[in-house]
Amino acid sequence: MIEAGLADAAVLTVHEVSKSFGGVHAVREVGFDVAAGEVVALVGENGAGKSTLKNLITGQFQPDSGSIEVGGHSPRDPIHTRNLGVLAVHQEFSLFPSLTVVDNVFLFGRRRTGPVLRTRAKAEAECARLLDEIGADFHPADLVSRLSPAQQQLVEVVKALAQDPALLILDEPTASLNLAEREHIHLIVRRLQAQGVCVLYITHHLEEVFELCSRTIVMRDGQLVSDRPTADLTRSGLEELMVGREVQAVERPRPPTSAHVKLRVADVDGPGIAEPVSFELKAGEVFGLAGLVGSGRTEVAQAIFGVVPAGGTVEVSGEQLKRRTPALMKRHGVAFVTEDRRHEGLFLDRSIRENLSAPTLRSLSRSFLQLVSRRREQRQGDALIAELKVRGAALERPSRSLSGGNQQKLVIGKWLATNPEVIILDEPTRGIDVGAKAEVHSIIGRLAESGKAVLVISSDMSEVLGIAHRVGIMHKGRLVTILQAEAADPVTVIKLATGGN
Repeated sequence: MIEAGLADAAVLTVHEVSKSFGGVHAVREVGFDVAAGEVVALVGENGAGKSTLKNLITGQFQPDSGSIEVGGHSPRDPIHTRNLGVLAVHQEFSLFPSLTVVDNVFLFGRRRTGPVLRTRAKAEAECARLLDEIGADFHPADLVSRLSPAQQQLVEVVKALAQDPALLILDEPTASLNLAEREHIHLIVRRLQAQGVCVLYITHHLEEVFELCSRTIVMRDGQLVSDRPTADLTRSGLEELMVGREVQAVERPRPPTSAHVKLRVADVDGPGIAEPVSFELKAGEVFGLAGLVGSGRTEVAQAIFGVVPAGGTVEVSGEQLKRRTPALMKRHGVAFVTEDRRHEGLFLDRSIRENLSAPTLRSLSRSFLQLVSRRREQRQGDALIAELKVRGAALERPSRSLSGGNQQKLVIGKWLATNPEVIILDEPTRGIDVGAKAEVHSIIGRLAESGKAVLVISSDMSEVLGIAHRVGIMHKGRLVTILQAEAADPVTVIKLATGGN
């Protein structure tokens, strides 16, 4: 039964809400209102309390004190909250990989308003319409397991839209999307706003805050530190509110001075690559790989690292490798930070210590019996946590307990521990706040200036253009061209990435 009171307006009221876990204050006395048709940004560093607040609003948690109301009703549990019209697109996916897109979208078998879609044909037609609205390049009948993480993110958005939300919480909805795909999400937000839907927009892309949101709520250390009109803020002022200090912009690393080629990729092909790919990467160089979702960027990285069977040759520091496996590539000084931290990057139920030491167990062993030295393991883990500024990272805590951004830091950290000569970073700052993103960019700069070769795949155009010396553009499985950073601008890159000249 759908609760009454949301047909005319959807109003969220959070009143002095607090929530603790094991004596740690995740949210402390937070209060704000969101009016019908209002788009409000919720920003803060990883671990600031945004996710906990989101889970309180959606009924996943109950507050220790204070109250939450949606349209005059207090959410009791996730089902009751959904009946109130509160839908959330979470940063971490909640899809069934073995089901099709349409099955995931209409998993609950009904919508909050309007007719129930009782036939398969009607459900597929409605799903196709929604996919077209957000610019998706896949179909209702496709299996979710065959979609990329970015495509799965779009499925999550469509799943929420299909239930006619009265209050929509978007948690990093564009984190893995490129510039063109983000525009589709922005259009959806504006349409919902015109329909009177409340939107609570959680993002680390601060340009989205200024483009979409009339108000901005800033959280830090579990507390609300600012709630003001976005028009009253500047980007630098917002960054300072978020992190409690001025954020220094990171400049592109100095151009490489060495002619030594660290990585030579020759006619590499494989699944998702329509035309063999070739390029070189010099010592001290940051090479960016740009393109739309499904353009083959990740597939190129996987083919280089031996994640999938692939043809062609890869040469690392002069040694040619026709046969490639992840273990062999690691031994030759190549590291690969995957874009999918939950399923490919981390053992979420294992400790932070175990995750950080996983690629370096041999070097941490202290005898021919290959017994891992706990002291060395802890010393390495402490050093990586300090270097990457991972918050709340007691070594014996399960990795699952960390926020998404801090989990991403673990994935980067465990590969840095291998001291690679070539490091491939696929979406290295996805889900990371502005302060942590600057820190990751600084790490990339230090790696390059120390003579390492860095391949960065990113959907964040400003990131690619800001840190790379050269940019390769992918389109439909082909490496269209490679541009010097000085010749690459957003308009040119988007044109080439979408098949233009």
